[in-house]
Amino acid sequence: MKYSNSEIIKRAEKAKRLKKQLTHITDKSKLSTEDKMKMSLCKHYVQFANSKQLKLKQVAELIGIPIQRLSEITNYKISKFTVDQLIKNLSLLAEHDAQIREYLVFLEQATELPTLTVTETKRLTRDLREAAVQYFAP
Repeated sequence: MKYSNSEIIKRAEKAKRLKKQLTHITDKSKLSTEDKMKMSLCKHYVQFANSKQLKLKQVAELIGIPIQRLSEITNYKISKFTVDQLIKNLSLLAEHDAQIREYLVFLEQATELPTLTVTETKRLTRDLREAAVQYFAP
């Protein structure tokens, strides 16, 4: 479809106006740990819908929430949700997806691990990076 110059200008102006209203998070470096967790949980909703080739309405019906709420989740509007709300709804999706079940089991196991000191955490992180480099080295 071809657009006239005036239509292109109108579309560009509209895009600029809408860009100011975007709520997507582009700089994740300043997020809190809780917000990063919420982002990770939201990602699973999107992946589920894509992998099952379902519309948001169908996914919303599976977990029993309004489509508007699911749309907020899949658009990463994380300030509108708590971690426990996201996990609760994700556990309902886990009934239909093995990958989500595995992820939730992983989270459960991770919460049962003992906490490490800062020094131990840094050492473990360093060791994991070195192992990854060795494993993925050509």
